[in-house]
Amino acid sequence: MIPRLPEDAPFSPEQRIWLNGLLAELFTGKAALQTEESNRRDVKIYFATQSGTAERLAKMLAKSLKSGGHTAQVSSVETLRAIDLQSARFAVFFASTYGEGEPPETARRFHEELCSARAAALAGLKYAVFGLGDSNYENFCRFGVDLDERLSALGAHRLTSRVECDVDVDGPFDFWQTKLIARLVDDAVDPPEPDEAPAIFTTKKATSLHTRENPFLAELRVRTPLTHDVSSKLTVHLEFDLEDAPINYEVGDSAGIIAQNDPVLVNDILSLVPFDRTEKVTIARVGDVTIEDALLHYFQPTRLTRKMVNAFAAKEQCAPLTHLLPAEQSQHLEDFMWGRGPIDLLQEYPGAITTAAELAAIMPRLTPRLYSISSSPAAHGRILHLTVAIVRYRSHNRERGGVATTMLADRVDVGSRIPVYIQPNKKFRLPEADKPIIMIGPGTGIAPFRAFLHERQALGHKGKNWLFFGERSASTDYLYKDELTTWAKDGHLTQLDTAFSRDQEHKIYVQDRMAENGAEFWKWLDEGAMIYVCGDANRMAKDVHATLHRIVETHGNMSAEAAAEYVTALVKEHRYHRDVY
Repeated sequence: MIPRLPEDAPFSPEQRIWLNGLLAELFTGKAALQTEESNRRDVKIYFATQSGTAERLAKMLAKSLKSGGHTAQVSSVETLRAIDLQSARFAVFFASTYGEGEPPETARRFHEELCSARAAALAGLKYAVFGLGDSNYENFCRFGVDLDERLSALGAHRLTSRVECDVDVDGPFDFWQTKLIARLVDDAVDPPEPDEAPAIFTTKKATSLHTRENPFLAELRVRTPLTHDVSSKLTVHLEFDLEDAPINYEVGDSAGIIAQNDPVLVNDILSLVPFDRTEKVTIARVGDVTIEDALLHYFQPTRLTRKMVNAFAAKEQCAPLTHLLPAEQSQHLEDFMWGRGPIDLLQEYPGAITTAAELAAIMPRLTPRLYSISSSPAAHGRILHLTVAIVRYRSHNRERGGVATTMLADRVDVGSRIPVYIQPNKKFRLPEADKPIIMIGPGTGIAPFRAFLHERQALGHKGKNWLFFGERSASTDYLYKDELTTWAKDGHLTQLDTAFSRDQEHKIYVQDRMAENGAEFWKWLDEGAMIYVCGDANRMAKDVHATLHRIVETHGNMSAEAAAEYVTALVKEHRYHRDVY
């Protein structure tokens, strides 16, 4: 209600009219301002990224929100704790899916906390999820789906439906962003209507560049073993000629290899089915091909999936598989699938699969394999180096191996052309020329650090370099030994610490060497050193991370909580980088 002067106020009629008009103007102006302010939103925007796309979209949304009068803060989920969401009113997540349906490395801690039985209720949170993935993978956008469903289960309210987006992100993002901002202003608190299903965008972006969809056929120029014959495994150094390729890479990037399956395995599979190898099947975005070509080039016939076990279990003759399907048997199912492939079910349950289309429907797509590049453009020009451990093992009475690694080791000759593309890794870059760096890379994790060292040497960088390298035995598995020891002698490697786990009775790993050098490690950190970790995510990266915490706590004279905050700050300041798999 607009205020008016009292009737007994000591003003003339003309003054009363003028003053009442002024009050009305002031009141309506204030009301309009209050209305505008009530529509402003403080939005937390989080990204979980592998290649940088999620971060780019997060910053684009923030820009749009700010231009509309809202406030927006962008940050990585790497620094987000699940409990932080209790104090947030609006949150938007850009969630990339990595590998076989997993969150990116930077999101794993947050994901574990959110999925914990101790996770707090989030009834006061309104949120939206934009999922990014690759539809060639069976678990397309799995992390985005899991995140959306878990937030909802904790009582948070969707602002708008989840998006599951393929490689071409810009069009879907524009559509979703417009809807999201409208919902923010409306302050919608209810879940989407039943017909408001997740929006799924799977159209690939056409491009003339050499990408995953259009790789460059690079000539394999060199293949040299890095391990000795008596080693229990084979690691090889590969060199590809990019002279004619209109593509470039930077140290820290990865190369994608488009692999072909082992023809022997394909023949073995086709010998167990009652249809001809020339039967046609339809593959999305490919068209009609023979089942033989599909198994050679488009499907992954080396591992089992839950979908495959489910399909077999539905067959009458496969009844023994049904006991693996209940949710409480998930670990038994994982144990059963490990080391097995489709061929094992075809052998054990003959006649379960009767048509080529039926087989095609349950096979996962074959995806490219990514390998950290171990060369430097400044040092090696147009020759690209890879450091690849060949995967071979015996399981369930059958010799098995990695699709791409066995192809590179056994099924292609030097001089052959292999489909290759570059996968940028903008989060794994060298710092300024004078900045000290600490590199932790056991096994083939040494690959990007060999590239770093060659690059810094070629460009004349003066920053100190410290490498931790580990393997099984110095006599058989010391990768790039001559280069590393030469760099250590001439001072380019300021410090080189090796850990060969099987060269003594008590196994020693890179994290043990870190702990032994804890005082010096802390000194380097205090001088502003950058930390890089590359290699196994399941054990090595976790052990290295824990050791880093202990070094900071012990040699920085901090409490456990303060040490954790210090390490989190390293991440925020882009001084702690991990490329783990």
